[in-house]
Amino acid sequence: MANEEHENRAVEIGSLIERQVAIKIKYLQELNEAIAAHQDRQIYQLLDNQRYAKEIEHREQQPNDQGVMSLVDDLADQLSNYLSEKLIKYLGQAYPFFYYEEYQTGHYRIYFGNWWDRRQFGELDVLNVRFSFDPTEYEKLRQSFELARENKRFNSDRIAEISKQNDHLQDLIDHQREREDRRQQVEQQLEDINSRSGIFESSKNKENRQELVDQLQKIEDEEQEARTANKMIKENEQVVLSLSKENTILSYEQKSIMDTFGSFEDFELANRNLYANYLASLDGDRHEEKQVSEDEQ
Repeated sequence: MANEEHENRAVEIGSLIERQVAIKIKYLQELNEAIAAHQDRQIYQLLDNQRYAKEIEHREQQPNDQGVMSLVDDLADQLSNYLSEKLIKYLGQAYPFFYYEEYQTGHYRIYFGNWWDRRQFGELDVLNVRFSFDPTEYEKLRQSFELARENKRFNSDRIAEISKQNDHLQDLIDHQREREDRRQQVEQQLEDINSRSGIFESSKNKENRQELVDQLQKIEDEEQEARTANKMIKENEQVVLSLSKENTILSYEQKSIMDTFGSFEDFELANRNLYANYLASLDGDRHEEKQVSEDEQ
């Protein structure tokens, strides 16, 4: 009896293995055929059936079979490289201001614009059809749109603050002679007070002395600041130049988005819908290819 149960269980397990192997073979065959036929839309469905069902077919409750889909995990870079051709061509029309660099097989950096000092803006995730924007650079762009509503630029406040600091430093340089004259006057007044002080010095005399000491300290502080003022002004001018360049770059980026999408909000909406929009365009390509084939017949 025990042997019979063991044999029956072995048969059941064997049948289970056969079914699972058949499912895996079927999956790989379908993927291979889709690749051979350049059916990118079907490839995306096979890579993430759950997302495809939700965003393209508008169906829920469609779990992925990870045991099957993981079969091609080691081909992720190659699949990304293969699928990038049509995707980047599509993005060239939908996002004409983005440019891409494949820095290793299947991995793409995004650059914003083709102008000088353009920024690396993140990476393109081909397999998931989405942008992975650099959070710091993206936040700068988002804030620049908000500030534009107030007729301000991203670095306007900081440039104004640095310019004010430079005006103060230049004023210290310009009034060095007056500062030296003031020092001599204060020192002379302090000497006069000291000469009149005695054992029973009045509180008024003490207050005057302390006030003069404080004035001398302030003059010394200003003098110390003036000694490095020229160097600081030059450093600040370089910072302002860099900030101004960044403002210019951000203005180019804002204009590019406005020209293409009309608003930053519509740009964000397009990013959220990129997967569905792109796969819909692939469906259109499939119909066109079919029509061409029928016409040739």
